[in-house]
Amino acid sequence: MIIDRKKFDLAMAKKCINLKELKDLAHISNSTITKVLAGKIPLQPKTLGKIAKALEVEPADLLQDEA
Repeated sequence: MIIDRKKFDLAMAKKCINLKELKDLAHISNSTITKVLAGKIPLQPKTLGKIAKALEVEPADLLQDEA
């Protein structure tokens, strides 16, 4: 699973929050979110769920479309 950065950025804009606020709302570390967004570590379902819940979107709404 890979987060679609454009969809992610749009969801953050809709919620009017920045990464620091997201990490606080999602209860995940800054390091984790940075590494996930950069593709340096795999996105775990639990992490995706926390991010989606904080952004008030469905988890699938944040993922890259499969080709």
